[in-house]
Amino acid sequence: MTAEPGKEKNEAADVSDAVPAEPRVAPETKSPVVAPSPVKPENASPSFSGMLIKRLSSLGVRYKIAGTLIMVLGLAVTSLGIVTFAQQSMSLRQELKNRAEILVQQLANAGKEGLLTKEELPVYSTIMDIQKRNDVVYAMVMDDEGKVFAHNDITRKGTALTSSVDLAALRADALLFQETGSGEKSVLDATLPIILKAKGLKIGVARIGLSEKALNDSLTRQKNLYLWIALGFVVGGLLVAFALARMITQPLDSLAAGIQIVARGDLRRLVAVSSNDEIGKLTNVFNQMILSLREKLLMEKYLSQPTVQSIKEHRDMTQLKLGGERKYVTALFSDARGFTSLSEKMSPEDVVRLMNVYLNLQAKVIHQFGGTIDKFVGDEVMAIFEGRGNEINAVRAAVEIQSYCKELNAARLASGEKVISIGIGLNNGEVVMGNMGSEDHMDYTVIGDNINIAARMCGIAQPGMVLVSKAIAEAIGDQASLRDQHPVMVKGKDQPIGIAEVVSVKGGARRYMRKTTDAPATYSLAGFSDEIFAAIVKNVSPAGCLLVVGAPIGIGSKLIVHLDLRELEDVEIHASVFHARKQDANYYVGLCFEDLQEDVKHRVVQWVHQVNSEIVEGLML
Repeated sequence: MTAEPGKEKNEAADVSDAVPAEPRVAPETKSPVVAPSPVKPENASPSFSGMLIKRLSSLGVRYKIAGTLIMVLGLAVTSLGIVTFAQQSMSLRQELKNRAEILVQQLANAGKEGLLTKEELPVYSTIMDIQKRNDVVYAMVMDDEGKVFAHNDITRKGTALTSSVDLAALRADALLFQETGSGEKSVLDATLPIILKAKGLKIGVARIGLSEKALNDSLTRQKNLYLWIALGFVVGGLLVAFALARMITQPLDSLAAGIQIVARGDLRRLVAVSSNDEIGKLTNVFNQMILSLREKLLMEKYLSQPTVQSIKEHRDMTQLKLGGERKYVTALFSDARGFTSLSEKMSPEDVVRLMNVYLNLQAKVIHQFGGTIDKFVGDEVMAIFEGRGNEINAVRAAVEIQSYCKELNAARLASGEKVISIGIGLNNGEVVMGNMGSEDHMDYTVIGDNINIAARMCGIAQPGMVLVSKAIAEAIGDQASLRDQHPVMVKGKDQPIGIAEVVSVKGGARRYMRKTTDAPATYSLAGFSDEIFAAIVKNVSPAGCLLVVGAPIGIGSKLIVHLDLRELEDVEIHASVFHARKQDANYYVGLCFEDLQEDVKHRVVQWVHQVNSEIVEGLML
């Protein structure tokens, strides 16, 4: 866990509070005066259309596509049904009228002779023949006075019919069709006037009533059949619509998942391209962006932090030029002692692996205390702390590097592995910082006499020693305990330079480095081993760890912890709660380990100092 430079550090893990960034305020500009828009009353309820639009806009794309397709299919099926049934109804009704016309013509021919002869029996016989049809509701002949001359119902003979339909039929001068009813039946009434053509005299009317039940039943059956067919089409369309929507949105879901992964800083995975359409092209563009970010990240790792910062500040090529400016810095040089003779006894691969462990250790500490790595030169590290007042941070970083190296060496010796000792030298003062090199290749670095002095002091520092110049000793004052050394002659100087060894520094230095992780863990309260709770360990050192738990734990509580780490497999760790705080719905608990066995402690130290061989790390966008 990174400690804030200049403050006390403890062996227990800690969590830094997240400070929200202040909102950016745009510069004040003059704008034309605009009439204020009407303000909606706070208690006014949103309109139904507004609520509907808001609800629809919150639906997923998949449901919007499927809903649109189903709506279009439903409108098409409904429109087709309306047109089809309208035409079918007209066709069947016309067929019914044609049948009624034939029957009423037959009845009119018989009725003419009956009305002239006043003989109703032939007319009644014709009515009986017509009545044999199932769809005939009634048949009758009426005289010119509106009285029934012959009727399928004998009791109706001689009665005068006065309903609106009857009166309209009596007044008819040509074939007339009317909609009427007989009981609960819907009837098509066909009326044909009986006329003596020779005299042009109307002597009566013939009427036939045909039931429309068969017509309506036929239409109902066809409607039901069409409804089932339409329902089948809708169900099939629904399945096809969702399949199509899924086919369209699945690549978008994959792309969204890829964006979330990149937003977390993981650039190791590309999004699978499943189509050659616009979505596939968009996915290809996104993958190219990931590859470009990878390249950028990789190139940054081969450049010093000052160089990267200079490029970010001067993206305009016209501003990026050779030259520098005076700056006040504290320079830290560290160098491995006896590394040349050690590397002669090792393979090149083992040398690189060994050196990377110690270089990684130093880089992490320097970054934690606000310094930047200017360059790695073989087994040497050159770091810069800019600005006055940062001398103490540079000294704390140097002391912590030596502390970590001491514990790491002890752990490696215990397992029979090679170790490296480091000498560190520091000096401060004004230097020239800027772009150095040629027109085709340049490096953003620092040069100057004060840098050379720091390098010379590193060269005379013994293994495990931190040497500082008198200038730094005066700058840090009583914030560190120093042991004066004999002045040394430095190449290029006429007078010896006063130096001092740093014995200790106020604010302390951690004994062990910590490693960030998200490994699962379990714990129980001492004395309550039957109640086991799950947790996540966020960082670990041989001295303690930080747990994320779901329930509060009091400071000073004793715990028994099992960490799901290979180095601590089947190891029961006794710990006490050093600090605790709540964040969101979880509790962050800092633990101090108690009575950790030496072999376990050494395994944890080596695990903490393992170097990730994968170059691509997180890039926070």
